[in-house]
Amino acid sequence: MGGFFRWSGLVVFGTVVIAVSLYTVSRLMPIPAEDAEALALIEAPRPMEGRNGFAALWSLRHDVPVAEAERLLAEDIIRFQTSPPWTVDRGVPPSPYRSVLEAYPLLDAEADSDILCRLGEGGCLRHVRERLDTLAPIMASHAALEERVAALDAYDYFRSPFPARPDTPLPAYQPLLSVQTSYAYAFARGDHEAGLRGVCRSGSIARKLVASGDNLIGGVIGTSLMDASLRLFVEMLAELPADHPLPEACEDAFRPDGAMVAGICPTMTGEGKYIDGGLRAQNGAEQPWHRRLMTGLFLDQRKTMAKGARRHAWFCGAQADVLIRADTPLGKHAPLSGGWTFSCVANAAGCLLENIAAPSLAGYAERFQDAEAELRAVAAWRALREHGADARPLAERLDEWQRAHPGGRRIRVGGSSYVLVIDLFNGRQSRVFSLLLPADGKAVPAP
Repeated sequence: MGGFFRWSGLVVFGTVVIAVSLYTVSRLMPIPAEDAEALALIEAPRPMEGRNGFAALWSLRHDVPVAEAERLLAEDIIRFQTSPPWTVDRGVPPSPYRSVLEAYPLLDAEADSDILCRLGEGGCLRHVRERLDTLAPIMASHAALEERVAALDAYDYFRSPFPARPDTPLPAYQPLLSVQTSYAYAFARGDHEAGLRGVCRSGSIARKLVASGDNLIGGVIGTSLMDASLRLFVEMLAELPADHPLPEACEDAFRPDGAMVAGICPTMTGEGKYIDGGLRAQNGAEQPWHRRLMTGLFLDQRKTMAKGARRHAWFCGAQADVLIRADTPLGKHAPLSGGWTFSCVANAAGCLLENIAAPSLAGYAERFQDAEAELRAVAAWRALREHGADARPLAERLDEWQRAHPGGRRIRVGGSSYVLVIDLFNGRQSRVFSLLLPADGKAVPAP
């Protein structure tokens, strides 16, 4: 019996020695060079030229004097920094942080939202015309909000100065989308210039949101705003003569110049910076002793950040650049996670967190690619529409245009002889983006 216990003890002791040895070697392993380079890219300063309009965006829904927006944002940042961060143990964000904006009345963009145009579906002008009388008082109440949205186009970018934490507050982006109904309302009532100026301004703001590279939410909102603006812009043009003069801003806002796909890299690196800041804040927060012990033993913050950075930095690399230029869906090739490696022995919690978070990036990059493809399709639509008297078949004229403008998503003629169609990579709302072309040079409503 004594021999059994002696051998059992030796086995247990040997197992412990092996486990400790493996843990120690794993803990001492350096960060892989590729991960370290990715983390350096994520942590690198990202300066932008011009004026940051985040304060104006932050206060958008509130009746706040424009001159006070910067001061109020600075006060909000101090309030947020001095409030305890969200932690797993609390389960919900703590209550001490309350925005100073709560003291100001709302310019409610979400009221009566059920009667406003539905984004991503098209037909906004028709929707508005069927409800002109009902919308009249609502649009009057949106005038102040529309003015504040218009002021955003005077800024160059929108980047949050709030410290990154799991509970970092985000601006209310909904007004940017809801005022599309206001532009359609102005156009439907005969003020074509006001409607066109508004929708082109939205396209300009969408570009700036995408280029800001603040975080994934801001970038995706930018692509959604561009999609909504494009659809309404085409609906407006379809009701005007082909030679109708347009506001100057319309050419820059809807030019297919690569701006949407150029936003993929800064958006993904911005999201990576946000996630890293949240991880630092989470680990720096006050925690019970047992959680601090487990975190210290099985979470290497730096290695976890580097492992995640590799996923984000991939969108700035050579492989992603080739795929973007070839207009190939990025989500099918982007790395989902760093997987499980020997370094995970001493960083089990970090690898678990990274593998859980990994799928969140899949598919989002295609929204930027789709927005760029939609811009190109609209450019083709406008060119073909301007030559509506050309008697050649639409497919022949379209092929000619695409040969003259190579690259980008293939545009095809749809089931109808007068519909241009592109396939969308991100098919959550629709698998295709289609544009109805006038059959005889006369204006017809877009679908």
